[in-house]
Amino acid sequence: MLIFVLALQSPQASRDWPHVSRLCARTLRSICAQTCPDFRVFLVCNQRPAMDFTHPALTIIEENFPLPSGEPGTRMADKWLKIKRGLVAARPFAPAHVMIMDADDCVHRDLAALSAGAPDATGWIFEQSYLHDEGARWVYRLADFHRRCGTSAIVRLTAADLPADPAEPRDPYFILMHGHGVIADFLRERGSPLARPPFFGAIYVTATGENDSGTAYRNWGGLKMRLRKLLTARPLTARLRETYGYHPWPH
Repeated sequence: MLIFVLALQSPQASRDWPHVSRLCARTLRSICAQTCPDFRVFLVCNQRPAMDFTHPALTIIEENFPLPSGEPGTRMADKWLKIKRGLVAARPFAPAHVMIMDADDCVHRDLAALSAGAPDATGWIFEQSYLHDEGARWVYRLADFHRRCGTSAIVRLTAADLPADPAEPRDPYFILMHGHGVIADFLRERGSPLARPPFFGAIYVTATGENDSGTAYRNWGGLKMRLRKLLTARPLTARLRETYGYHPWPH
């Protein structure tokens, strides 16, 4: 089984809550378009997004989490507190593959099939995948995707690897202590390397107006960057949108 865990920011921490809700709904539609039914989705939030999307595999965990204060690091702390709550919900299904992801990205429709076909695999790391600035006509292949995007790793976890209570500290659980940029390095050093999937696993969506990190590609100038963009660009075709459930507005 493949379990997707997502944290959604609160309306009070959002610039435009209806827009955040639309982004999240598109992400959930992308996840739930999997070609294999062996998956679950846990979305953790203060308030459920304003949407009409439902799916049998989707569970929305709505709780009164403390609001970020605006101080540096509090938004990320809020995200990881919610991720930990989602991992608690995932624990009864372990051992399973778990993918922590951002609530505005989109994923390949064959990820659950990949997991189901290799249930004992350590997991997969998306060293290469696509970046797309919302509204642009092109996607760009990122050669260091897993360093830039949180939607980039699938890891097999046992019940012992997952917290049983949200009040537990993060320290005993490697999945909570090693973010997307270092999780592959940690597991490789431990002797359990992550594999590369046979396809690009995700689309990192930028320039939404609500991204907490990262920079829109359209703002990256200079001759070297323009050449890189030219060499890695491909059109955002209808087939690509269908493969990743990445649909334009309105959906």
